[in-house]
Amino acid sequence: MNRNVIDGLRDTQGVLGKAAIRSILPYGDAFLFVDSVSDLTESNVVAQYNIPESSELINAHFKHVSMMPGVLMGEALAQAGIVLLHYRSEFEEETDVIASTVNQMRFKSPVLPGDTLEAHVSIKAINRLGARLTGKSYVNGREVLSATFDLTFIKRKNLIEHISQHVTR
Repeated sequence: MNRNVIDGLRDTQGVLGKAAIRSILPYGDAFLFVDSVSDLTESNVVAQYNIPESSELINAHFKHVSMMPGVLMGEALAQAGIVLLHYRSEFEEETDVIASTVNQMRFKSPVLPGDTLEAHVSIKAINRLGARLTGKSYVNGREVLSATFDLTFIKRKNLIEHISQHVTR
């Protein structure tokens, strides 16, 4: 997917809605942690995820209190970064973007069902192999997470081939 296709998915206010996100990110609904993208340029993205009142992942995290798992907050930040990289990069063939390194992830406050998590991600460096990104997530303007992370580009056929070599059935 390229920038022109992604721009064509925006609504009249320039927002990428859930259907557009589904066409960009290669995840099923149960693992999709971006509901919309309100701002997208070549170097920055602002994405939103509405924390459901009830979900198996949230309900199973702690039995005594409902909150979004920190690793899923990090995943939401990474998924926003993946949208940004698909917008920024021109891939010659179907390419997936996968996490390769996470540095300095800091959880600052819990995120609760009913909250809207807003991820702000910027490209720090990019080359033909991948990118280093920085990001912060907020709930109602309060910072809840910050991280620096690397995402790697991998041709989809190579990813499938690599995974199939590790499957023992």
